[in-house]
Amino acid sequence: MDKKLYQRIEELLKEYLVKTTKKVRELAIKGKGKEITGEVKNRPEDFETSIDLVGERILEELIKKYKLPILVFPEHNASLGEKKNPEVFGALDSFDGTKLFYHGFEHMWYSALSFYDKNSTPIIGGIGDILQEKLYLTEGNKNYLFSLRSNEKKQIFPSKIKSLSQNPTIASYVMSNQYFPKFFKYFGDLLEKLSPKTLFYPNGGSCIYAYLASGKIDAYIMFDEPRSEIDPGLALAKIANCKVTEVKPDGSYKEYRFLPAKQHEKIHLLIAASTEQLRDELLNHYLKKI
Repeated sequence: MDKKLYQRIEELLKEYLVKTTKKVRELAIKGKGKEITGEVKNRPEDFETSIDLVGERILEELIKKYKLPILVFPEHNASLGEKKNPEVFGALDSFDGTKLFYHGFEHMWYSALSFYDKNSTPIIGGIGDILQEKLYLTEGNKNYLFSLRSNEKKQIFPSKIKSLSQNPTIASYVMSNQYFPKFFKYFGDLLEKLSPKTLFYPNGGSCIYAYLASGKIDAYIMFDEPRSEIDPGLALAKIANCKVTEVKPDGSYKEYRFLPAKQHEKIHLLIAASTEQLRDELLNHYLKKI
């Protein structure tokens, strides 16, 4: 990619995350933004609120400001940006944590944005932690954690755990009956057999890739995950060399890839892990049960 184009995208990404993190936090802390404004396509468990639209509006203005040939696919609308001849694609989850926010939980409020070239290769990505005012951000081929409060910056790395015997932290979004029945059907027995020291984190979404890239979790397992919950955060995990695998109902599998304008499609089974060995162990458990 042209160096100047990359630098401009990097500038846009940083400005987007800073502005959205600050604006959404300001509104949310005041209890604003809970008005339901619509449904989410193919997502009976989800809904759109007015706070979801804040980031989309900020990004739309920034695309105009930077005049870049990018086309972004957000979770709630069709697309933003250059529709005729885009050189770069983006995926946006402007507010990850809508239901938690709506029900009054101050937990896991994030905004995620990733960019991809025409071959679906991740270029750069970032995830804003709205409550903690921190940014998980790609620079070159490395990932960093920035504090907006202290300006501290440190490089982050994924876990090196290679086996379930090493007490990994495993995540899956199980707060809706749209997702947990299949998870426990195929992986419930696995969790029961693991050491009590193993942590099961019951949440997910596009923000989970910040956790994977920084070593907070070791694996993420989801059935019927919408692409809109993968693509906005995926770049961080891919740049960290994590293994993100798409599994078909027949057991065939391949590396997961971003596809433009497919944000409302769902993936039968997604397994993301910090190492190939851990991914293989989880994958083999599933394959033995189908």
